[in-house]
Amino acid sequence: MTVLAQSGVCAEARPYASFIAFEWRDGIDRAKARLALAQIPELTQALAELYPDTGLCSVVAIGAHAWHDLFGAKPAELNGFPGFADTVIALPRTDIGGLLHIRSERQDINFELARHIADQLGALAIWGEQINGFRYLDQRDLTGFVDGTENPEGEARAEVALVGEEDSEFSGGSYLHVQRWVHNMSKWQSVPVAEQEQVIGRTKLDDIEMDDELKPSTAHIARVVIEEDGKELEILRHSIPYGHLGEMGLMFASYARSAKPFTRMLEMMFLRDGEGRYDHLLDYSRPVSGASLFAPSIDFLKRMAGR
Repeated sequence: MTVLAQSGVCAEARPYASFIAFEWRDGIDRAKARLALAQIPELTQALAELYPDTGLCSVVAIGAHAWHDLFGAKPAELNGFPGFADTVIALPRTDIGGLLHIRSERQDINFELARHIADQLGALAIWGEQINGFRYLDQRDLTGFVDGTENPEGEARAEVALVGEEDSEFSGGSYLHVQRWVHNMSKWQSVPVAEQEQVIGRTKLDDIEMDDELKPSTAHIARVVIEEDGKELEILRHSIPYGHLGEMGLMFASYARSAKPFTRMLEMMFLRDGEGRYDHLLDYSRPVSGASLFAPSIDFLKRMAGR
C-alpha cells in the first residue's frame, strides 16, 4: 500500500521558505492536538488549489522531546539533536516541540498558510523563532556558491528522504534536522576567491567540483560527501539563505529516511580527525540552533487523529 508523505518533504526547490518553530503548551488536550496536526495537510492542499501557480507545499514535524507525549511509540532513530565532546566550534542543541516548514513561489502565500495553521492550532501552541528564506541569485548561498548541487533528483528524492518498510509504522515519514547558520560575511569576503574555492571544494563561478587530487581534505565537500561500505550517505537538503543587513546566513534542513547520515556528516565537520583536520567552512560560519524532529506521513497523522 502506498503511504502519502507530506507535500513539502520531496517537492522541488521553491524561491521562498518559512521555518516556524513552536512549543506545545503545558496540559494541552492531546487528542485535540493530534486532530489539529492532521488538518494541516488539508489546509495546505486547499490553499494550493486556490493558488495553483504557487507550488505551495508544507511539512509539520514534531520534535524528539515532544513526540512521546503526543503519539506514544517513537520512530526507531528519533532522538535529540546530536552532540559530541570536543567540537571545533560550538554545536548548539535547541530542541523544539514542533516546526512548520512552508515553501512556495510567493512569500505572501507562505504567510497566508502559516496564519491559517496558527488559527487551527490556536491555544495549543506557543510560537517561537520564525525565519523567512529566499532564493538568492541562481540558487546560491550568500557565500556566493551554488547550494544543493548534489541533491538527489526524481524518484531518488523519495528513496533518500522517506522511511520505508524498515520501520513500517512510520513509513512515508522523514527524519528532519534543522540548523540556523550565521555567516561571518566580512571575514568571508576578505578571502580571495581561489581560497574560498579551497574551503568549499567547488569552483565559485561555474560550480564544478574539484578533482580529488586537488581538493583539500578540509574542504566542505570532502567532509560531507561520505562513503561507507561502498555507498554514499545521502540526505535531501532543503536549505535556503535568509538574512538582513545585520545578520546573514543559511537555514539548513536535512530530510532523510535515517538519522544516521546527518549525524555522520556533523561528526566529519565538527570533530578533528587523527591528523587534526575538520571542515574549514566552520572558520567562516557557525550554527546558532539545532533541532531534531520527525515529519510523519499524512496517513500517520490521520490515523493518530482518530485515537
